Amino acid sequence: GALVELTEAYPDRRIVAMGCLVQRYREELRQGLPEVAGWYGLMELDLLVADLAGEGPFTAESPSHLTPASCGAHAFIKISDGCDHRCSFCAIPGIKGPYRTLPLEQVLEQAEAALDGGARELVLVGQDTAVWQAADWTLQGLIRRLSEDPRTVWIRLMYLQPEHVDDVLLELIAGEPKLCRYLDIPFQHASGRILRSMRRRGDGERYLELLARARELMPDVAVRSTFIVGYPGETDEDFAAMLDFVEEAAFDYAGVFAYSPEEGTRAAELPGRVSDDLIRERLNRLSGALNDSAEAKAREIVGWTGELLVDQGPASSNPSVAGDGEPQPAVGRTYRQAPDIDGVTYIESSLAEPGPISLRAGSVVRVRISETAGLDLVAELLEIPGGTSPEVGRSAVAG
Repeated sequence: GALVELTEAYPDRRIVAMGCLVQRYREELRQGLPEVAGWYGLMELDLLVADLAGEGPFTAESPSHLTPASCGAHAFIKISDGCDHRCSFCAIPGIKGPYRTLPLEQVLEQAEAALDGGARELVLVGQDTAVWQAADWTLQGLIRRLSEDPRTVWIRLMYLQPEHVDDVLLELIAGEPKLCRYLDIPFQHASGRILRSMRRRGDGERYLELLARARELMPDVAVRSTFIVGYPGETDEDFAAMLDFVEEAAFDYAGVFAYSPEEGTRAAELPGRVSDDLIRERLNRLSGALNDSAEAKAREIVGWTGELLVDQGPASSNPSVAGDGEPQPAVGRTYRQAPDIDGVTYIESSLAEPGPISLRAGSVVRVRISETAGLDLVAELLEIPGGTSPEVGRSAVAG
């Protein structure tokens, strides 16, 4: 749909497309959208750049590194691609191929570009970040190398497959000062029978043991996960096991998805398809349980004092800037909140006023969590860069 809109909006421009969709359906797309001038798969960046460079007005250098996806105070740094797990429901290995780590040099180039651009949190991403290893470099060495740069405030690991979350990794997260005490582990289910059909290891009991070990080492750790409901063959008993598991696991954040058959995957051919109505019912029940858990965990954070990374400074009271004419508070995140998915923290006493309390993206401030706003938080500003305390009584209510 976006490609069709682009070809209609820019009839005099050359439209090209690149990515997973092209990797999987190049010929179908080429036949269906002849208006698009070029189609490029995941590993064809050099070809794309060469084609653009040969078009007269286009100029580009041959890329030796990836450009980090940056947004203000944080940037996503890809450290690997592809996957070897071959989960029965997942199409990623068929699209991206087997797991492969990015060389240390490419990771460091991304980090340098992100830090130069103002990012202060480096979010390391891949299909399985826990197993990164390049030449003689381990994940522990990579984390320490990235930590050496004084501009780096936080490092966050996303997408850790449960079988690779061991004591070595947990001790690394617990012991590295700049590494966020945050675990993003996609458990997907709790029924051992369903997990075996998914071609995944473990079960609810083993996962609870893993979480207990993590919380033993880091009582302040935040945990995120994802789950699938309605997988072929999922019974009421299987679903009940998942409900019991999430209640006991007490996740800070979690997402749940309705199973949908992906072309080319083993699960798409399995019998025992769950009806759409039952999938919706289970989706709503599990979503409610996970939301209750997240709200309860958020309430537990009230009173916590610590550092917060500012993502967005306070908006001006100028209607042309703020939109409604009302000053807006600054917005940031604690280490417990991954960017884009876990909500934000609104900062009291940080309106756009002249004086020492002005904040900007990338600032690190000291706050006390004062209340919750759904899954978001509201924080009282205690100290700003330079050790200055804000004036008492100058505060804003989060919208």
